[in-house]
Amino acid sequence: MYKNPYVKIKPPIKKPYTEVFLVRHCHPDYTVEKKVGEYNMPLSRFGREQRKHLTKRLLTMKLDSIYASGLRRAQETAAEYVRRSGKKLLIDQRLDEIDWTHWHKIKYFNMSEKTRKNKLKNHRLLDRELDKMQVVARRALADLFRDNRGKRIMIFSHGNFIKALITGILNADIIGFLSLEIFQSSISKFIIDRNGYIKISYINDVGHLPLAPSEDAFITLLD
Repeated sequence: MYKNPYVKIKPPIKKPYTEVFLVRHCHPDYTVEKKVGEYNMPLSRFGREQRKHLTKRLLTMKLDSIYASGLRRAQETAAEYVRRSGKKLLIDQRLDEIDWTHWHKIKYFNMSEKTRKNKLKNHRLLDRELDKMQVVARRALADLFRDNRGKRIMIFSHGNFIKALITGILNADIIGFLSLEIFQSSISKFIIDRNGYIKISYINDVGHLPLAPSEDAFITLLD
């Protein structure tokens, strides 16, 4: 009988598992940002269309606890699911978008890790700033895990917050953060065992959308 050699070295895991789903908000109406402010931007017509497809997917997922950031676009993304499911939406401002203005393109091919770092101006400073972001995101996730052990949690949040969590789990530095894009309306999933050991199941699932995201992943980057 065949025995998987991985079994001998696989670390022990303990149930119950906590499943954490992270949704980046749907497309906001950027045309009103100057008028209402970044915090109060609503979803655009396109974003509301995305929300219909997202909600249909979420209604099949048997979720226990629903959280959203304090920003309007995250709460509007959650609104239709909350209304149709009868679930209570819990607002947690620690899930708010994290400001980040230092966008840079990162080259990968024909470059060593050392060269990549040297090419990125202020690498050490930016890495320290990312460390702070990762701590904020990690502490928020730790508290939600503590309050929802063994449950299925949905978090409606933002690109930088989700990226900070993912890169923190992967122990990635600022180069990894700048190389990652989280699509609007996407779902990412973590699984955490009873003792807090964590696995990333998937990132950026947009299978519920009728068309693949067409956004330019380089749109925010500086030359």
